[in-house]
Amino acid sequence: MPRLPEVVRLQIASKHTTLILEVYIISICKSGGIKLCGVLAAAAIIAAHSAKLHSSDTKKYGVVTLIDCRSILQPPLSRLHYGFYHSAILNIHRVKGSENVWDLAMTCYMDFADSKKCNKHFPDMADLNFLMSKAIDNPSLTASSSLLTVFEDPVLDDSLQMQRKIGAEDYIGCASVHGVGPSLAIFDTIRDGRLDCTCVYPAPLHSRDQITELVQRMSRVLIDGVTLI
Repeated sequence: MPRLPEVVRLQIASKHTTLILEVYIISICKSGGIKLCGVLAAAAIIAAHSAKLHSSDTKKYGVVTLIDCRSILQPPLSRLHYGFYHSAILNIHRVKGSENVWDLAMTCYMDFADSKKCNKHFPDMADLNFLMSKAIDNPSLTASSSLLTVFEDPVLDDSLQMQRKIGAEDYIGCASVHGVGPSLAIFDTIRDGRLDCTCVYPAPLHSRDQITELVQRMSRVLIDGVTLI
């Protein structure tokens, strides 16, 4: 059966978004580096693990972090320069189920950052583009994946006034290719102070009810992580 991309949204109120951002900004000051992508990856892993029948068993989870390479090209390109200039780093994490979201977020991000420091992403950009084009041409040959994809940096969107001016009630931003992709790809945006994530998944590999429950678990993990500190 052919796969089609479907979308579920994860939205966090501005007051909780502020707390989440403050926590990881404080972490930056203390530890030298953690970004929102690490927090989202950790929340998704914990949410997925808690939904398993034997959640006390150790499981492996793969996280692919996409990196916008425009700024590190020679000469560097603006983020407004159209085209696909992303590369990716894959990290595998072992989870027992007892991890704290912030400790796991630190692990997720630092593993990614260490790989990036070794320039593991840059030589793979051409290969990634080639493999993506082949996967687009042959979607039926793309293997099912249990990976999670996040972006290194969120999109900052302060266009509420423009949105109202043109009469748009709402909109989302994401990209997907039929038959290509992980179990869940998170397109994260800070929209007028609120965390707004477009979560894309392949159907019917996953059902809407399944992903909706996962996203709701992620939301609880994120909110509990900042309100129970």
